[in-house]
Amino acid sequence: MTSPANPDTLSMLTDIFAPAADAFVIINSRGIIKMVNPSVREIFGYSDEEMLGQNVSMLMPSRYAVDHDGHLDRYMKTGVTNVIGSGRQVEARAKDGAEFPIDLSVSEIQLGEEKHFVGIIRDISDKIEAERIIEEQRKTLLKLSTPAIQLWDDIVLMPLVGEIDSVRAANLIERLLECIAEHQAEVAILDLTGVPVIDTDVSHHLMKTVAAAKMLGAAVILTGIKPSGAQTLVQLGVNLANINTKGSLRSGVAEAMRLTNRKLVSLSSD
Repeated sequence: MTSPANPDTLSMLTDIFAPAADAFVIINSRGIIKMVNPSVREIFGYSDEEMLGQNVSMLMPSRYAVDHDGHLDRYMKTGVTNVIGSGRQVEARAKDGAEFPIDLSVSEIQLGEEKHFVGIIRDISDKIEAERIIEEQRKTLLKLSTPAIQLWDDIVLMPLVGEIDSVRAANLIERLLECIAEHQAEVAILDLTGVPVIDTDVSHHLMKTVAAAKMLGAAVILTGIKPSGAQTLVQLGVNLANINTKGSLRSGVAEAMRLTNRKLVSLSSD
């Protein structure tokens, strides 16, 4: 039989880890909690008495807890693990049942004759929330950079300004299709006047946009293509015969009105 960890050693480790902002949990080879520092109490809401002597699975969501002892037993028999010695992001479970994201790092130590494991836990809820907000702001900026405007009931316009990368191109397609579906548009004008360069990637995304819009029943008019852009499309072998193109936004709007049986009426004062 292996000798249990010396209580004095665990007490010394408790003192060492007490000031740490991260949570430290020491368990034995059977998954029983032998030591926690104050940060564990703050993060999980349990008292020391509620945790010490209990299986560490109490700090996990049930979907992880059911397999934990099996993973630990398998490691003790084979020495094979994907966790020990490396960090990873997982979900933890507080006393009140709330789940939250943590960074978890596990290391092996020898206390007495028995292997123990030190888990270093960092609550990253604030970090995840900040990343979510940043992502939402990024999406908002992308939408602002690819505005879709309803000109008439069945005509929408998307004026593009600036360089188009793969991320913005994907958003372009999504935004235009959303606008076509929302307004049941028959014609979509894609104005490229403000796009400085049309390269291979841009041309491919433009063709995808045209094809996707057609699947929703909307005709696409490309306007404002510069001579250099036209040459690029031709050199790339893009077939423009089936694509409605106009030299300017004004002529594109006129074409859209023709396709939807509208007429421009000149208003003159007496």
